[in-house]
Amino acid sequence: MRYYFDIRDDFLAVSDGEGAEYASVEAARKEAIVTVTSIARDVFTSRGSQVTVTVRSEDGPLFEMTVTLGRKEFG
Repeated sequence: MRYYFDIRDDFLAVSDGEGAEYASVEAARKEAIVTVTSIARDVFTSRGSQVTVTVRSEDGPLFEMTVTLGRKEFG
């Protein structure tokens, strides 16, 4: 099945028009975890605080993964 990974962060939103084939929704879920954490690493160093990946099929949204950074600075 083809899955699409739409990405939103504090700076932009990108809709996946191409998608990728995965054997199961569980395989797509694992890829979403890799994707959202990888993007979060870059966004958080740019002072961002949240990244969301929405995974959908051609029928519509299936699930969403969000990573949020809580930050507290002293001084």
